[in-house]
Parts: sequence; C-alpha cells; structure tokens
Amino acid sequence: MNRIAAAILGGYLFASAAGALLSTINGPGSDAMLGGALLGLALYAPAVIWAFAARSNRRAWAGLLGASLCCAALTAIVGGAS
Repeated sequence: MNRIAAAILGGYLFASAAGALLSTINGPGSDAMLGGALLGLALYAPAVIWAFAARSNRRAWAGLLGASLCCAALTAIVGGAS
C-alpha cells in the first residue's frame, strides 16, 4: 500500500514540480505553460514505474521527494532570476 501511495502521490508531485520547472525554463506565455504541463505529464509514467522498481518503500519515497524538491528549488531559482 505504501508503494502505491508513493507511485501515485510522489509521482504526481514530481510531475507537477517538473512541469513547473519546464514551464519556467521555456519563458512566459501560454505555450510555455502548456508545453511544461504536457512534458510533466509525460514524466509521470516513468516516475510511477520507478516507484515500483525501487528496492524499498523508503527509497521510492526518498527518490521521488528528492527529485521533486530539486525541481521546486530550481523553479524558484530560475523564476526569481527573471
């Protein structure tokens, strides 16, 4: 059950953070937002697969939360610089 929660919730968190980062990198505009959202959704499936491929529940959560935090931090840095 914990691995399913990691796949669903952690994967969604990672996809959202990655989408926000990609939208910020692409610049202002609705096209950049749409492109970032679509690429973020494309990253959701590999995140779910990775959550089930991890050796333990702790590694699944740590990997997804760590990647999400990195994307969020980079979004804040890149977004604050513009």
